[in-house]
Amino acid sequence: MSADPGQAGLREGMAPTAIAPPPAIAQPVRSTLVMGIGNTLQGDDGVGVHAIRALEAHVDAWPGLRLYDAGTLGTTLLVEVEEAEYLIVIDAMRMGAAAGTVRCFVDRDMDHWMRRGKAGSVHEVGLSELLDLARLRDRLPRHRALVGVEPAFIGWADSLSDELAGSLDEVQRIVFDLLRGWHEEEA
Repeated sequence: MSADPGQAGLREGMAPTAIAPPPAIAQPVRSTLVMGIGNTLQGDDGVGVHAIRALEAHVDAWPGLRLYDAGTLGTTLLVEVEEAEYLIVIDAMRMGAAAGTVRCFVDRDMDHWMRRGKAGSVHEVGLSELLDLARLRDRLPRHRALVGVEPAFIGWADSLSDELAGSLDEVQRIVFDLLRGWHEEEA
């Protein structure tokens, strides 16, 4: 796989970043997919993709973990979602909070968030439909989580706002906590 950070798709481990991952685990984290959603040319909308890039340095510490730059979604991702036993989605979401606020919705809370009347992300309709297709085919990941980050600015820009750039450490901590919790549940 190419190490080009702009290329969408599965990622392998890359050069370390400043964030230290939790201790490596001996057992695989069963087929876990961490999917970052967003358009990196739309400022804070690209936070999911930027989070995947930050997590790439730690993928070797978690056997069975797959990182996926999902861009702006599409039904072609259905296969990726259906193959995962565990799914973590990272996206910019309007939650009515301060810019850079990170919230995590797990399992039923994620399902509830996705079904609410007013979508907080331009990608949620696509993600909701994708999960509904997996549910209809009885292939919905056993555990799933939505990590949302409140954007400051969505518009033409090729970098994150300071608020969202500062939130990437918390996004990584939440992902590691989810992975650790799901792993301990399996043990």
